[in-house]
Amino acid sequence: MSKVITKQDLNKVFWRGIFMQFSWNYERMQALGYCWTILPVLKKIYKDDSQGLKSAVTRNLEFFNTHPYMAMPIMGISLAMEEAASDGEEVDGNAISSVKVALMGPLAGIGDSFFWFTLFPICAGIGVSLSTGGNILGPLVFLLLFNIFNIGTRYFGLQYGYKFGGDFISKLEGGNIMQRITEGTTLVGLMVLGVMTATMVSVPLGFVVGTGEQAMSLQQIFDGIMPGLVPLLLTLGVYKAIKKGMSSTVVLFAVIGIAILGAVVGVL
Repeated sequence: MSKVITKQDLNKVFWRGIFMQFSWNYERMQALGYCWTILPVLKKIYKDDSQGLKSAVTRNLEFFNTHPYMAMPIMGISLAMEEAASDGEEVDGNAISSVKVALMGPLAGIGDSFFWFTLFPICAGIGVSLSTGGNILGPLVFLLLFNIFNIGTRYFGLQYGYKFGGDFISKLEGGNIMQRITEGTTLVGLMVLGVMTATMVSVPLGFVVGTGEQAMSLQQIFDGIMPGLVPLLLTLGVYKAIKKGMSSTVVLFAVIGIAILGAVVGVL
């Protein structure tokens, strides 16, 4: 197969892909941004075949929705298959569309598990720790750490997606790699959230029970049962409230109200 797509073409797709979400809509989600991102390369592939270009644009305007950071591997695979189709190989439009549909769901799950539930809490925890110590670099460190993975995933995902082409799916399916990655990142994310709950959520109970040498604060009593028990209960309560459909803003003001009331009556 003759190669039409160059590294410069892929770099152009990478930079355009950063703005893919700008045309998000409720009818086809990311489809318009997806097609716009790869359009210059499609024009290069089908420069002498107007009907082929029309068909390629039409199928790349079909419904598409995945984690925005994980869209690049799918673009790389799609472009490799479009290039093969334009060269007369046995790759039809239905196969290209099927690959997009097959990958966007699993990669969305991996992206959500890794970026939102694992990487974001870790980077935010590091940034918050620096900020609470008075270090102005806290927000910058958070942005730097998070975007190293963000940009790296986009860039190398596009490059390797194009390199592997249609074989990418079979490589991922072998040994249930996708399932293992999703489960692993979810587990790490939950562990990080548990650590952040214990170290960053503070509920100081100042109410004293008893008198004299026998006097003990509620904080000491709960710490004797299980250190960090009250922050854990508060976190679980907030989680349950949001899961039941309560607005996060309402939950936030409720926690603030409880804190003020507890301070007034001397419990907190």
